[in-house]
Amino acid sequence: MLNEALKKVIAGGVLTESESAAMVEAIADGENMCAAGLLAALAMRGESVSEMTGAAGFLRDRMTAVDAGDCADIVGTGGDGGRSFNISTAASFVAAGAGVRMAKHGNRAVSGKCGAADVLEELGVPLNGEPEKLADSIRGNGIAFLFARNLHPVMAKVAPLRRDLGIRTIFNLVGPLANPARAVYMVVGVYHERLVMPFAEVLRNLGVRSGFVVHSEDGLDEISSLAVTHAAALSPDGIRELVIDPKELLDDPALREGTLAGGDKSENSRILLDILSGRDHTAKRGAVLLNAAAICAAAGLGDSIQSCIPFAAQSIDSGAALDKLRRLRA
Repeated sequence: MLNEALKKVIAGGVLTESESAAMVEAIADGENMCAAGLLAALAMRGESVSEMTGAAGFLRDRMTAVDAGDCADIVGTGGDGGRSFNISTAASFVAAGAGVRMAKHGNRAVSGKCGAADVLEELGVPLNGEPEKLADSIRGNGIAFLFARNLHPVMAKVAPLRRDLGIRTIFNLVGPLANPARAVYMVVGVYHERLVMPFAEVLRNLGVRSGFVVHSEDGLDEISSLAVTHAAALSPDGIRELVIDPKELLDDPALREGTLAGGDKSENSRILLDILSGRDHTAKRGAVLLNAAAICAAAGLGDSIQSCIPFAAQSIDSGAALDKLRRLRA
């Protein structure tokens, strides 16, 4: 199968959803002949909407599901080289504190120093919860961390090939799209602006009801408080492009000053606690407010990111966001 797919891609063709799903299945089943060449060819050309949809759909079909009802996720594809702290992880607690049921999907670091699993483990959050307990936590606590390594057997099977290749492949793109709780509200950060609109189409194809796909001009797969962010907004009415300008949304200049840089898991856990405790009033808090407000808007707490910023701020200032972290640590 992989040989035929490789020939099609080299000839300039695009794999259908079913062909892309079959490709992932063949690689997971150990069909290594042509696998590396096919993944590299797709990466060089740029993966299409149908290819990403098919691959992500296959991962969803084979994942260990977490049945928690309607919930939300904020996640990124990586690609900023680990320069920033764990913005989406912090934003997940803030959104949960505002009343959004969060199924935070993540893994250990791939491109950077500290992934979501790394910082949460450092903060004392267990990573190995059973699916039923994770679902109960989403329903009861308003948040759970879904450790990708434990819930995606297909990704475990393809890990050696990805490691040997050492390049970004379609698996980097579709992994964040395969939320084990099938989140219907999502904010997804991508590593390049050209992926913003295609990713929104993939989310729609996968049944996501509303959300945002984002990439900032300072290179982050997040909404930045230091630069303009290019985004696509997905809603039942369709997909539209927009620009998110922190100068228009964050009235306090302090929230647009400083750095978003992070470090290792020790440094990033300190940063996260400073934000959730309300001690940080720099650009780091600003970025978390913007990203939390985006997932709140996607989940229907307000009709725009701007209208949801007060909910995010209140979540931090009331202690609700920090309480969500404490509940996961218990």
